Amino acid sequence: MLVLIAGVTGNLGAHMIDSFTSRGHQVRGLGRTPSKLSTLRHEKLESFVQVNSSYDVPGIEKACHGVDAIVCAYQGHPELVIEGQLLLLRAAERAGVKRFVANSWNCDWRNMSLGMQETYDPMLMFRHYAELTSSIHPVYIFTGVLGEVLFSVPGHGSFTPDNKGVWDPVGKRMEYYGTGDEVWYWTAERDAAEFTAEILQLEESDRGGFWNVYSGAHSLLDIARTYEKVRGEEVTLVRKGTVDDLRRNALEARSKSTRKYQYFEYCGFFYQLFTMDGTYRHPYIISDKLHVQTTSLEDFLKQNPTV
Repeated sequence: MLVLIAGVTGNLGAHMIDSFTSRGHQVRGLGRTPSKLSTLRHEKLESFVQVNSSYDVPGIEKACHGVDAIVCAYQGHPELVIEGQLLLLRAAERAGVKRFVANSWNCDWRNMSLGMQETYDPMLMFRHYAELTSSIHPVYIFTGVLGEVLFSVPGHGSFTPDNKGVWDPVGKRMEYYGTGDEVWYWTAERDAAEFTAEILQLEESDRGGFWNVYSGAHSLLDIARTYEKVRGEEVTLVRKGTVDDLRRNALEARSKSTRKYQYFEYCGFFYQLFTMDGTYRHPYIISDKLHVQTTSLEDFLKQNPTV
């Protein structure tokens, strides 16, 4: 199978090169800056199609020609998730491609409606528009929070208390609402790529659908205790209030927003809230069709010494 990875130079996209090629598939890359890839990963590619932007239709057409499947690993900016991904979807239609993994790898937003969380609105909009207008049935993969984001690994996103998140990697501090015993599903980026490769090579993937996967399911207090065990350092625990307090803080922060993209300044509140109040879905059992040796929390911490 020849797989096109759009956004191949990103954190997830680069991992997917390894995941697909290790299973005997060929990978074609699509992106703006091939130099972001290591030499080793670049050498694994069948080819790299360089484009000026996600609006470069001739480049996208060239990239889609002759491939068997497409993975949209664009970053989660609204313009990319909706406009860029739609251009990629239309090119896939013209190329006769049936297997298409949509931009996902996040919490399961299927119970949500527009306006509940601005960061997931573009994904909801793309899903419904694709259902209305496309012959392709995309695959959506829900991972819970990516481990590198949860722990604010440099270059992978920041979910620190300054960004309304939970883990302070500098102060070794866990800030939380609720009891601290609520379960958080998380997935290492490497595991997310492995699950993607497993799913896409299934014959049924051309019918689309939703998949829930994860590396681990832990409470924030469990994470703190595991950190202390692995690192030998004490974690400071700071309880910020109840879930109702969190909801009030989230809604108040939203009510004060006035600028474009200001929701990025408070969306961390909603990630916490919807993780704890059950808005995000996540089954406990991973399909037995997927054969992935997942990363334990202990190993994740050992592999990421900056955490």
